[in-house]
Amino acid sequence: MTRALPGDPRRPRARPDRPRRERVLGVDAIVDAALRIVDSEGVDAVSMRRVAAEFSTGPASLYAHVANKDQLLTLVHDRIVDEIEIPDCDTWQELLRAGSHTIRDTYRRHNDAARLSFGFVPEGTKALDYTERLMELMLAAGVPAQVAAWTLDVVSLYVAADAYEGWLLGQRFDDGSGRDPEQLGHEYFAGVAERFATLPAGRYPVLLANLGAMMAGTGDERFDFGIEMLIAGVAAQASPDRD
Repeated sequence: MTRALPGDPRRPRARPDRPRRERVLGVDAIVDAALRIVDSEGVDAVSMRRVAAEFSTGPASLYAHVANKDQLLTLVHDRIVDEIEIPDCDTWQELLRAGSHTIRDTYRRHNDAARLSFGFVPEGTKALDYTERLMELMLAAGVPAQVAAWTLDVVSLYVAADAYEGWLLGQRFDDGSGRDPEQLGHEYFAGVAERFATLPAGRYPVLLANLGAMMAGTGDERFDFGIEMLIAGVAAQASPDRD
């Protein structure tokens, strides 16, 4: 055979270096695309067709990698949980407190993604590592195993619910008018206080007498209060001398 020389018409033409579809439609890339949609438009905007459009293909191409939309959203939630940086704490109280804030902040970066945690048990490494460490510290401090286990469930639900409600309020107060959503929020709660103040005193004497306390506090202060209540409740059931 005669070797083709540079410029020789017999020299094979180089083909464009285009990635094959199998590489483009890998699971990681599909989850990346779905997460971008969640971040920009919310969970309800995710569909197999919508994600497939990110790759200029049809939804059938995704099914070789992801079984269905439910599995895709589960993978999206796993990806979000993997972002969580587990705090390095020496006591279960510190870890529960710091971890709750970290998880809440992570959810809040991703629109309404906190709702994906409802009815779902995360099985990724980050979630398992956090669970392992928190359980270890609680048990070492004398928290009964059942109390420790159910605490994980209650805290998870509380944190996700707070993050999701925060998103809902943000949607309500970002009305497209161009006005500051925070100011609209203040006006809404001020209106609630005004309406409560007009309630019949004979029927709601305690509520009216404590209306200021009921309406006080920021969202962060209320979140902290809930976490401290949970910590106090668990601590009340701990016995340091427990075998």
